[in-house]
Amino acid sequence: MPCGIKRNEAIIMKKDSLICFRVNRNLQESLVAISLEERQSLSSIIETVLTAYLQMRKTIKEISSERRRHRRKTVLAPALIKQYSNGAAKLDTAVITDISLGGMQITIPKDEKHELSVSPQKSKFEVVFTLPNDNKPLYMTCEPRRVIDSRDSMRVGASFTNDVSQSYETLQTYLM
Repeated sequence: MPCGIKRNEAIIMKKDSLICFRVNRNLQESLVAISLEERQSLSSIIETVLTAYLQMRKTIKEISSERRRHRRKTVLAPALIKQYSNGAAKLDTAVITDISLGGMQITIPKDEKHELSVSPQKSKFEVVFTLPNDNKPLYMTCEPRRVIDSRDSMRVGASFTNDVSQSYETLQTYLM
């Protein structure tokens, strides 16, 4: 991956220009480490750094860093996460902090014994939750996209993999 650009990323992020440049090995290794930690592409990390620098210098106007296809809605909804490992189901408690038609952000408190596997292989898991003012449980299958592990919690950005289910239709109605 010569310049750290993925083919599908250019379409989603509306990147229309290609820049290639040389850096020393230490800088390259540091950027790669950050991209792995943040679970973002190398080109996305470089773009974030360059944009922040240019905004600091007031060289470019503030731009939206929103790269999602769907607008997010802030919610605080308790959730149960179910994932299969070696044929056995593992359950974790979590809180959904925002949700969109494309996915959700889940926060798992560190005081909970969390078993969620967020490996780079994008292991799927199911989230069971209810929307505010509704008692009907929704079941969404997700893949982790971004994981931020902090001192007191683990935040998981996850995308939906089942957008033809009854639960997805209920979510569409809620978000519209």
